[in-house]
Amino acid sequence: MPLYKFISQILIAFGILIINLFVFTMLAGIICKNIYGIDITELMAVSENENADIKSINAIRIFQGIVSIGSFVFSSFVISYMIKQKPVEYLKLNKFLDFKLLVFIPILLIVSVPLISWLVQINSSLELPSALSSIESFLRDLEAKNNKLYELMLTMNSSSDLILNIIIMALIPAVGEELFCRGILLNIFYGYTGKYYKSVLIVALIFTLFHLQFYKLVPMVTISFLLGVFVIWSKGIWASIFFHFLNNSLAVIGKYLYYKGYDNFLTNQDANFPIYFVILSFVASCAIIFYLNKIYKNE
Repeated sequence: MPLYKFISQILIAFGILIINLFVFTMLAGIICKNIYGIDITELMAVSENENADIKSINAIRIFQGIVSIGSFVFSSFVISYMIKQKPVEYLKLNKFLDFKLLVFIPILLIVSVPLISWLVQINSSLELPSALSSIESFLRDLEAKNNKLYELMLTMNSSSDLILNIIIMALIPAVGEELFCRGILLNIFYGYTGKYYKSVLIVALIFTLFHLQFYKLVPMVTISFLLGVFVIWSKGIWASIFFHFLNNSLAVIGKYLYYKGYDNFLTNQDANFPIYFVILSFVASCAIIFYLNKIYKNE
């Protein structure tokens, strides 16, 4: 792909994303105002209040769901048409998940929990040089604010809250973010570089930046890179959507079980695993990845 075409497609992709982010944010604000009587500014202020009522929490959930659908899902189809591609083929929606990945993806997700938890702990303990202390404070405050909003949305008192959160916090982000990142962006970067793993890494970094989680950078890039590898193996996007959905659902279900009094390594995100657990997790994860890579390489 010529450089000018690459630049034009990147501008189209992020231009459409930003436009739809603005449009659907306004739309979500109007809907929340009409349904819950809460305007956008009040809605964001709620995230600073740990004692927000269920009405405000549901308003946040609906707001986030609408914005996510408009920004990522809708944008991905619009962008496909804008660059004159058939969305189903361009976004790799026509290649369905095969049985091997359907079985091994949940296993890989479970066995990698200690490793990912350890990476989160290591990453969160990193400190920038003293000369950059103001930047570090800004990044930590930003992440803390995002985490507070996230924790507020995870407040669940009933099974209906659980189901709503699985849809809003697991299903919609998994579909939308994968369509845009592993669908649109991966196609564009691969079309320009001609190198798949390089493109996967670039998209993994962009995906991580979307989440504004600097102190989870290493584990998020690792997971995001793996999502791109799933696309290579399966020649479709459903495997990455499936892993993304299960990963998000595990966090939601874990928090729900935690509120119900079931505390274990799947429900406690702050769990400290013994180092031998981390090593076993690393070995098992690598074994599964190498096994799957060998299978799909032969195919």
